[in-house]
Amino acid sequence: MGLLYPRLLAGQAKPLHETYRRLPVAELTRRAAISHDSAVYVATGGDRVSEDKLRDLRRLAVDLAMDSGFPDEGTRDSRTAFDLRIASALHTEMDLVPAEAASGDVWAFLALVLLPDIAYWRYPVPPGDRVLGTDLTRHVFGRMWWRAQLVHSSEDPDPYAALNILGEAAFDQIYARRKALGNSPHLVKAILRVWNELDLKGFNERDILRDFLKRLLRLAPFVLFESLSDDVLDAELRVSVRETVTATLAETNLTAEEQRLKAEVVFSRTQHVMDAMM
Repeated sequence: MGLLYPRLLAGQAKPLHETYRRLPVAELTRRAAISHDSAVYVATGGDRVSEDKLRDLRRLAVDLAMDSGFPDEGTRDSRTAFDLRIASALHTEMDLVPAEAASGDVWAFLALVLLPDIAYWRYPVPPGDRVLGTDLTRHVFGRMWWRAQLVHSSEDPDPYAALNILGEAAFDQIYARRKALGNSPHLVKAILRVWNELDLKGFNERDILRDFLKRLLRLAPFVLFESLSDDVLDAELRVSVRETVTATLAETNLTAEEQRLKAEVVFSRTQHVMDAMM
């Protein structure tokens, strides 16, 4: 059973955001706290997180941010590196169950009470959904916890290695379809495994991924993905992504032979993986 975290409800979170989005990071550091008078907890479901645990969590997040240039603006690469580090750190340290992590009010507390300086450093003058928890695919911390949750593999030497396979925009395409696809870590891990096999140089990867996911959505009513073994599921996904690549190449001016050769390049790594399994 996981820990219960304070929740900052919308009535308190929204005015706080309107104030904080105009303040410098140094002032937000002074206002960071481990509690808020208006914070609430759900009545049942686990033990409340301790103040010491919240202090440790803040200390960890600040250290990771400083490694990426906090409190200075930093670079796009340094901010991306912070995202990946904070994803695995939050997932490892918070002891959250998915039901608690699905509450936007929990993430509003983290962004506006415990870690406001980190939140507004990561997204200066952000729109509300980056800190309020109204959309967990956009929240500065919530989206990263969920990415870690969906890719976590305890059997691997690096349980969070798959975080590096897709960027934020691409991963959001999967999570945005969470009702059919994104709520299944088993399926998400398979998508990432198969995607990591592809050589999509010269293609628009975002368009390929979008079409691939559409094909999986059409399969979802007929295939119980969770019931398939890794090997069988991977094979099923490879069929769908091959259909996507074939359809994409068919819309080009390439000859049939040129299309075939280009498809071979895309799936050259896939063939190596399959050969190694035989």
